[in-house]
Amino acid sequence: MEKFEEQSMAYLAGEMSATEESAFEAFLKENPGYQSRFEEVKSSWALLSALESPEPSEAMDDAFIKMLDAAEQNKVKNTVPSFWSKWRGIFTPNMAFGMLLLLVGLGVGYQFGPKENTLPQNNVVVEEETEAVRQKLVLTLLEQPSANQRLDGVNEANKIKEVDDMVISALLQTLNNDPNVNVRLAAIESLASYVDKPIVRQGLVQSIAQQESPLVQVTLANLMVALQEKSSIEPFKQLLKEKQLDTTVKKQIQKSINSII
Repeated sequence: MEKFEEQSMAYLAGEMSATEESAFEAFLKENPGYQSRFEEVKSSWALLSALESPEPSEAMDDAFIKMLDAAEQNKVKNTVPSFWSKWRGIFTPNMAFGMLLLLVGLGVGYQFGPKENTLPQNNVVVEEETEAVRQKLVLTLLEQPSANQRLDGVNEANKIKEVDDMVISALLQTLNNDPNVNVRLAAIESLASYVDKPIVRQGLVQSIAQQESPLVQVTLANLMVALQEKSSIEPFKQLLKEKQLDTTVKKQIQKSINSII
């Protein structure tokens, strides 16, 4: 099935030679089932072409980032942007088409495979492959230069039932290095859903020393109190020794330490 989809993509993209095109067309005529499958792929290709739109201008991105910075004191809400606003400007048409082929493939029920007693297994496969697509989308979005796209990436991570270590690592890297405070706050909120994983707890504790934003520092302090994470006490004590630490933050951190002890 994967080979057939690759051939369909090559055919529609005009990447086959005349001989290969003739052989592919003959194959479709001899196999009505595959002809039906090809028509679905062809329709998806047409839909993708119709939905293509130009990338947002740099001015739009800059204006959005300024708006986010101005709203730094407001914690990011877990909003769900429109589907195409996330994908637009990230993938090339071939990459987007490949993703679309996968989603289409998940929806047709694997009609060319064994039919007897396969529904439960197919449901599991569909769910697993959908999760895999979402995790790849998260990793891609978190690498984008636009802050709103990185926020989309964090929000997509919140929809994943079982995140793998790569997504966890990407969220921790975002928490530690993202230049936008709101993105880092969103990363904390997302990571808080996976605190049962030791790698997440360790990463959050290690992140304490790397934060300079008072809002992020206080958010981490509150989270450590909620988790009663004793390993966070020493990093917080080190923060208290910093002369440039905000007075209000110092009081909150000292209060958090006392609550954890």
